[in-house]
Amino acid sequence: MADEERSIEVFDNQSRSRYEVWVNGEFAGLEGYEIADDGTITLLHTIIDEEYSRQGIARALVRGVLDGMRVRQQQFRPVCTYVQGF
Repeated sequence: MADEERSIEVFDNQSRSRYEVWVNGEFAGLEGYEIADDGTITLLHTIIDEEYSRQGIARALVRGVLDGMRVRQQQFRPVCTYVQGF
């Protein structure tokens, strides 16, 4: 499916300590995190469902997470190697 036909949304699921990426209303992956006492967010791991691998979904997820953190001026620590390479 072409990107223009695909809806990609990133949500902060605070109750599960993860950012989620949804493609056309279907769960496609996550970025797990922990929040330190000082408010720093540690990005732990990026996991994308195999059905959505190699489609730019991980990139869209991490871009959405980091753009949101930039807007909110949040400090983060990338433990996840995918985020480190981003």
